Amino acid sequence: MNMDLLYDFDKADTLSIDTLALENIVLEERDQEIAELKSLSKKVCHLHTSLLYYRNNKSKMGSVCYEAWKTLIKKVGGTVDGWRDLGQHLQISKSDLDYINNSVRDDAVDVVLKVFMQSEKATLDNIIDALVVLKRYDILKSIEGPFLDLAQCFNKDDSGYHSNSKSNGHKEVISLTKNLPNDLPPALNKNFVIKDKDPNKPNQPKSRPQVKKTDKENKNDSPILFLTFTEDGHQTAQNIQYYVESWTDMAPVTVITLTDKKDEVYQNPEKFIREYFEKADYVVPVITSGYLNEIRSSNTSDPHVTDNLDYKYVNFIYSLIVNHYIHATGCLNKKVRTVLPQQVDVDVFRYISMYPDLMPMTHESKFNEQFKEFLRIRI
Repeated sequence: MNMDLLYDFDKADTLSIDTLALENIVLEERDQEIAELKSLSKKVCHLHTSLLYYRNNKSKMGSVCYEAWKTLIKKVGGTVDGWRDLGQHLQISKSDLDYINNSVRDDAVDVVLKVFMQSEKATLDNIIDALVVLKRYDILKSIEGPFLDLAQCFNKDDSGYHSNSKSNGHKEVISLTKNLPNDLPPALNKNFVIKDKDPNKPNQPKSRPQVKKTDKENKNDSPILFLTFTEDGHQTAQNIQYYVESWTDMAPVTVITLTDKKDEVYQNPEKFIREYFEKADYVVPVITSGYLNEIRSSNTSDPHVTDNLDYKYVNFIYSLIVNHYIHATGCLNKKVRTVLPQQVDVDVFRYISMYPDLMPMTHESKFNEQFKEFLRIRI
């Protein structure tokens, strides 16, 4: 033990001296460890976040990049709301974070990194600095080794590697952004541009064409009802399909369920659901106890474990309902029309008032009358 530390404790009890000195040593070691973790920032300040996504399992560099990415994803993702805290400190907007939470099923930490790295200034030191501000030294300790390995891959024979200055100086930021595909949804893709057919043609003001009620008929598009339900609503969903097929006093209506479209759904479930959510005239949840329990208890990013596609993606569809209700229509429900089964459980009436995004309701016994009217107004 370092006896130089004992001079402050001359008047302490003999039995307390060793304990106090030991505590002081531990605190000093802790401060030194934290200082070393903070210094990691300047060692990666010229490495762009896109390097985490370099993949080549036949090279050491590819393995190092993957290990750094994997460790960061796991450690941040293993904490409660860690992805959101990191996103906020990386200056990602609240609207983007809300969209990630409600509408994106991919790993939230991974999406945050991809949104962040769209900026040319998205170097790894920003991530380190964010974790320092958050005092997540446990995460910093875990990523220290992989990040140092990553730095060494790009700093061999570089005398500036241990510089105390955080400035890049003459160093250029090393990046892979030009070689990486941007697979973010359009709403998060900062580089998403709708190109004109003739880029050389100057922009001309155009009057907006009037929307005619006969547009759908001209395009031979029938109105669409998109059903979503859990197991105890399956019979009602089948009944709805039968009711609609029996209509003879109006144009044909298409009823969509994920199971009926399983061949298309399996190719890319989230894409299919988003597309039909937008196409549908109405999304039609069948409100049962099972449905309410599912949207109350399950994680939207973790589909229900079942082979039935309709049951599996109830929460994902509901997250789109919530997002559309809040952000697209300003809490005016223009997209959803719910149906209560014939033998609806009394508990449904007890809890349904908690979900204004699932209003208005139609009892199954009045489905034909009310939904025909809904669709006539819509068409």
